Amino acid sequence: MTLHLNASESVTQKILSFLESLTKHGESVEIIDDSLYKYEKNGILRGLSQIENGKFSSSKELLEELNR
Repeated sequence: MTLHLNASESVTQKILSFLESLTKHGESVEIIDDSLYKYEKNGILRGLSQIENGKFSSSKELLEELNR
């Protein structure tokens, strides 16, 4: 399940605290903030566009881009 949260700072802190307590009990929780979400979404959309246009990058080129 994916959840997008828009809440006040105090509510956000309570939710994050609760999620952290779940991980301490062995549950799997991944938290991605808006910045990372937008970055990953843009990368996926760019990749799909490149595939549609027949433009592919080598593994070496991808690693060089990631290391910038």
